[in-house]
Amino acid sequence: MGGWFDDLTGDLQVFYVIGIVAGVFLLFQLVLLAFGFGFDADVDFDGGDGGFDVGFLSLRTLTAFFFAFGWTGVIMKEADQSTPAAVGVAVAVGLAMFLGVGLLWRQFTKLQETGSVDYANAVGVTGSVYLPIAANRGRAGKVEVMVQGRLAVVDAYTRQDEDIPSKTRVRVVEVIDSSTVLVERI
Repeated sequence: MGGWFDDLTGDLQVFYVIGIVAGVFLLFQLVLLAFGFGFDADVDFDGGDGGFDVGFLSLRTLTAFFFAFGWTGVIMKEADQSTPAAVGVAVAVGLAMFLGVGLLWRQFTKLQETGSVDYANAVGVTGSVYLPIAANRGRAGKVEVMVQGRLAVVDAYTRQDEDIPSKTRVRVVEVIDSSTVLVERI
């Protein structure tokens, strides 16, 4: 391979090195991402008055730019184009990839969910007692309620004067804290 590389012109060697190194780095990122170890680093600049978030300047977008730049330059030089024309087209294609990957990842980040359940959405929902609840907030029990489309078992208290036994139908009337609700017998 050394003989083939040595026979290339200097500008073509530069394009090949940029394309190969960026390709290896891109492949490395894809393998890590496939196994759940994806990483990225964004650069944010504080503009003083409200700030300025670059958002697009990241390892992914830079890798995309250099990959497209290097291989576009190789294609242009292999087609016997001049070096200025090859650099110009390579920069244009690299910038297009840079912006495309940046927009794509920005859209992907909007799709993420925290997966957290907000028990405020359970207020007014009926469910059933799983573990008995002591009267007058004496001891927490547990209730099963549908929250955000999933069945949740939640700590529960009641203000009522009677204990609420298992399998009794109840309604959530208030959220006490992030994982505890207040219920009343139906």
